[in-house]
Amino acid sequence: ATVHLLEMDMQKKVKLYYFIAIGLTILVIDQFSANGDGYGRYLNSEDKQSVEERINDEEVSNTGSKDIYAVINTPKMGTGGLTGTITVGCGSTESNVRQMATFDCPHGHKAIRTHSFDVGSKAVEEHRKDNPAGKCLIVTAIRSPATWFASFFAETLGCNLEDWPSEEALLMKFRAFIQNSSAIQISRAIPGLLNEFGGCSLQEQFEIMDAHGGYSLLGPAPPQSSVAGCKLLFLRMEQSDHWPAIFKKVDQTIDFTKGVAKTELCPNLKERMKIIKDYKLTIAEKNRIYEIGNKDVKDWFDAYGYTTQNLLNDQVIA
Repeated sequence: ATVHLLEMDMQKKVKLYYFIAIGLTILVIDQFSANGDGYGRYLNSEDKQSVEERINDEEVSNTGSKDIYAVINTPKMGTGGLTGTITVGCGSTESNVRQMATFDCPHGHKAIRTHSFDVGSKAVEEHRKDNPAGKCLIVTAIRSPATWFASFFAETLGCNLEDWPSEEALLMKFRAFIQNSSAIQISRAIPGLLNEFGGCSLQEQFEIMDAHGGYSLLGPAPPQSSVAGCKLLFLRMEQSDHWPAIFKKVDQTIDFTKGVAKTELCPNLKERMKIIKDYKLTIAEKNRIYEIGNKDVKDWFDAYGYTTQNLLNDQVIA
């Protein structure tokens, strides 16, 4: 009898424990339901979207994909400053590709600089195969033919005064130079980039730049593009004073670095360079370049109104 009473007493205690446990569970559930921060609360459509965005962000950040920044630019159109801007904190590395400089940057990110669209787009494509979720920004710029010819001519001669023609022969050499298809340089980078991003003509891009204060942001490039998923920042040198703000607007992590002008790199050549920079091409010289030039040269001249009077044509002297 004593054993029977003990068993009944034990059963009552177990039932009591069950009731207490159930009660506490209900209390906890009710507490979370009433609390707006509780994990058990009902998610409306906006909440679900927010959660999905956070999950997507976490998936991107955990893929291990590395970013790539690329300057694919026409010679003497701000390449030095643009390269310095995207390579702050980076170290130059040995490149296995002709016509391309490569840089290893913090956190495993990469930067490249080239004057060739074919070379640059291939490098970006190769990087993106292994890093599809990483950030990809391509930067290029445009400059008026009015200031570009003199700058490009000076670049081909270097900084050694002995390699330059005498002051008497300088203009003759310069005028011959600009007629010998130097304008074809405009075809090396910009046309290929605009084609990948569906950017149409330079004249149409200039309308966008006029509205935005000197730049156009294109992309992401479509899946069939060799630079799929990348964005293209297209800048106009005549508004280079806006570039620090433009870069910050496009990417908060970038601080613009101004390039060094040729006159600063070669102070011994200031007088010679002034001669060619002060020279104004005649209408006949402009028209001849236009007539023998390909469609890219024509688009370039038309965008700047180079065969007509245009204020943009005299603003860059670097």
